Amino acid sequence: MERILIKVILSLLLFSITGYGQNQLDNYYYYKGEKVFLDIDTKTISISFEGENSINSLKNNSNEISEIIEDRTRAIVDVIGNSAKQRKNIKAYYVEISAKRELTKKEYVSKIENFKKYNNTLMVSPTYKTKVGKRIGLSNNFHVKLKKAKDVDILFKYAKEFNVEVLGNNEFMPLWFTLAIRTPQNFNALNLANIFYETGLFENTEPVFMHHDLLNSNDPYFNDQWMLKNTGQSGGVSGIDMNIEQAWGISTGNNIKIAVIDEGIELNHPDLAGNSYGTGYDASLDETPSIVWGPHGTACAGIIGAVKDNNNGIAGVAPNSKLISISLWLFTTTSQTLANGINWAWQNGADVISNSWGGLAPSSVLDDAISNALTNGRNGLGSIVVFSSGNDNENGAAYPSNSNPLILCVGATDRCGVRSGRIDIIPQSCDPWGPNSRAGSSYGTPLDIVAGGTSISTTDRQGDAPGPVLLIGGDYNPPSHSSNDYSNYDYTRGFGGTSAACPYVAGVAALILSTNPDLTVKSVNDIIEKSAQKIRTDLYSYSNTSIRPNGTWNNELGYGMVDAHQAVLLAQNSDCIGNLTITQNVNIGQSDIREVTNSITATNIIFNNATAVYDAGNRVRLRPGFHARMRSSFRAHINGCVIRAPTIEKKAEPEVIVVYEKSISKPLDEFQKIKIFPNPVRNILTIISEEPILSWELKNNMGKLSNQSKPNRKTFLKDHINVKSLNSGLYILKINMTNGETAYKRIIKN
Repeated sequence: MERILIKVILSLLLFSITGYGQNQLDNYYYYKGEKVFLDIDTKTISISFEGENSINSLKNNSNEISEIIEDRTRAIVDVIGNSAKQRKNIKAYYVEISAKRELTKKEYVSKIENFKKYNNTLMVSPTYKTKVGKRIGLSNNFHVKLKKAKDVDILFKYAKEFNVEVLGNNEFMPLWFTLAIRTPQNFNALNLANIFYETGLFENTEPVFMHHDLLNSNDPYFNDQWMLKNTGQSGGVSGIDMNIEQAWGISTGNNIKIAVIDEGIELNHPDLAGNSYGTGYDASLDETPSIVWGPHGTACAGIIGAVKDNNNGIAGVAPNSKLISISLWLFTTTSQTLANGINWAWQNGADVISNSWGGLAPSSVLDDAISNALTNGRNGLGSIVVFSSGNDNENGAAYPSNSNPLILCVGATDRCGVRSGRIDIIPQSCDPWGPNSRAGSSYGTPLDIVAGGTSISTTDRQGDAPGPVLLIGGDYNPPSHSSNDYSNYDYTRGFGGTSAACPYVAGVAALILSTNPDLTVKSVNDIIEKSAQKIRTDLYSYSNTSIRPNGTWNNELGYGMVDAHQAVLLAQNSDCIGNLTITQNVNIGQSDIREVTNSITATNIIFNNATAVYDAGNRVRLRPGFHARMRSSFRAHINGCVIRAPTIEKKAEPEVIVVYEKSISKPLDEFQKIKIFPNPVRNILTIISEEPILSWELKNNMGKLSNQSKPNRKTFLKDHINVKSLNSGLYILKINMTNGETAYKRIIKN
């Protein structure tokens, strides 16, 4: 607390000496323990109000309002504390005031101080810009993640100390709390988030930014299906496509659910209605059903799952998959709203989550939601998470596509196989984006794969009806259809950008899972990357790199163009790859399960409270640099895709314990061909059998069912059970074999 008071005193002293106030304080926030610096937008000011009367007063007295939206942060948290409960239904608003020119420091500060005088003002602060120039506003709220649940008392203590209100916690991630500034003060939400983090008492903090323009589309409408079958139409290069017709002979996406997190899907569209699943969820309003706020989500959904062979419009990549609509009002939204959409998706059965948006400031709240989906979705196998790389020609791709190595980061190409973008950025393009479009498909180290992103044909909202009004005092009116649209306004041939590329890959992920539903996230990613086509080798050089184990890779096109046919063949014929070199560290709280047919070479670090299971067919090599920290869980097995006798080439550092379970204690001693490990277990329990297993059940010592294998599942030889959320204690695992025999094993959960 002492160093926090020092920071407060110094900050207040700086305020009194310079007269500059809030915008002289921190212009950074913490993300993964590092400072992320922002620039101040000296044309725009962020203001938070409460009460409708104050908004009306502001509208009557200012002609510089550029945006007013209702801030629903208070409404979507699980309220805690009497004050927050009493104030839950009070409406709050976020407002931006924009000048026509850049203001001087003196002018900017004067405006901030003047707006503090309005009734019911909660906070006035600078508006910021990211490194690529995107504007992000600052609300009066900030998030704090507790290290453990009982730390809530510490949170309330500090909230009282700094005169802020604890609104409540997140329904999907209960350790994340939201706090609110209730009256103008010398610190804004960004400053207070930093102060709380620097106490060292909390796991994470971050301000609640109001993000703008997250859509990754270079045009508002959508165009041409050359990506499914390129015959050289409209000047393209014949054969630059995803080989979808061959893939459909194997899989069309049956029984796979894909969540499209976007502006909402028009679920009654004649080409989508047959594949719509449920009524969806609106993350902005925190309620069901999903609402259609604009055309973008319907276009993405058509690429994934438009019905095939119905004499209507187009065919989707996975034409028998099911589409879940999760809607957002994307032009101004918060990280928590986006995170809630992702958490709702995997918790409600989404096998694949498609995200054609990005470019916001990095967020630990959103990171946790993505990690939840990747780790806990599909009953512990993980939901496949696909993001577009962004349209700002950014080397390093746009957040959040670059935030987690298990995300599939997708870039865009034109119909000639050239990276998509404006002609002044990418002169080789045969189908460039328009002169007023964004710069180009973002690229660099995070990029995994590419797909079509220019002149894409897909579904459009029916007719010209505008979406619901969200702006106060203004309508959301999409522009009229472009001249190159179909005469039937239910479709467009002008969709583009990495927004269009992302759903192509999401659709291929659905084809893979429909072929082999037992694959992990890592296995699906590996299949998509290994099967990619090395297109346009006359322009792009693909080469091996140590951080890219699935074949040759290029900085602008990743592993190449997605190949649906080769992907489903790999899913059909193999559950894992041949050889693997692991350099990626396994961070706190993460699980890393790898399965290969031949060898694994590991030089990474398994951090404390992380889990890693490495299964190989022939050998596991633990090279210098490999380290399993204290309190981590690491097991190496020579099982892989084929169960063989255990061997190991080299023992790791002294902290590493490598266990091979050669026999199973009674009453499994007569089932020597079944292996269960590790036991005791902390996170992931693995079952391996040389004879087919029909099903399994895990019950606690009182006989209550804790987990079970998927119903109606095909027989299997291997499975992983996620026990991370179970309480410590004794459990009984029952295994039912196809020959009618039953085996039992006592399992100890740490």
